Amino acid sequence: MRCPPCLLGDSAQQLVVESQRSQQTRTLLPYNTTGVRTVIRESHSLSQSITNTAAPFVGSQGVAPTPGVSAELTVSALALNRNKRALYVYHQQRIDVLRDRFWESGGILSVAFGAETETRRNMTTTDEAFAKGYADLCLAFKTSVYGSKRDDDGDESFHFDDDDDDEPERMLMDAVDLLGGGTSLAPPKDLMVDVRVVRDVGDVELLSGNRINLKQGAQYHLAREDVESMIVKGDVEVIE
Repeated sequence: MRCPPCLLGDSAQQLVVESQRSQQTRTLLPYNTTGVRTVIRESHSLSQSITNTAAPFVGSQGVAPTPGVSAELTVSALALNRNKRALYVYHQQRIDVLRDRFWESGGILSVAFGAETETRRNMTTTDEAFAKGYADLCLAFKTSVYGSKRDDDGDESFHFDDDDDDEPERMLMDAVDLLGGGTSLAPPKDLMVDVRVVRDVGDVELLSGNRINLKQGAQYHLAREDVESMIVKGDVEVIE
């Protein structure tokens, strides 16, 4: 079964267009199940066509395909390779969006992929499994400096060690908190930012080591890295 020339690659092109739209809008679009299945079926058909067309010339002595057959094999092989690349781009773009959401939310799954978020509504079960696995990997990396302990039920979980000798490492991880604050993937426009406290939080220690008392209505001019996590949590808002 050969794909009609006028339709060859159309579905793959549609997946690429959707990936580009997702990248431009920085949103996770609904999974195009129909389009993906169509590209996979088309790829299987192309692969079978290549095998059948090339079969008479495999292992033959002195028998070469005609120019027409060579052209058919070349077009089919290029189309098959293009379909594979389109499927890769489509799924890689979904992964990129999920990773962006995770870091922008400060590494908090419930914030990044809460039930009420548009991202969660457009996620497949595979997307959910990736997000959970990625979060687990980030947590394991962050806590690896402390080692791991096993609970009584045999499950492995990560804990802070009580040994005072680990205090320097603990302070370092507190200062470089990969999961404790929202991370914007775009370069900051300014290293300092004006913020207004939205709700009472109390005494807070900043990454710089300074301490401030967050009272509702108060305004501060602080380093952007100090307030990124507070902005994500909604404790403060940026004053334009």
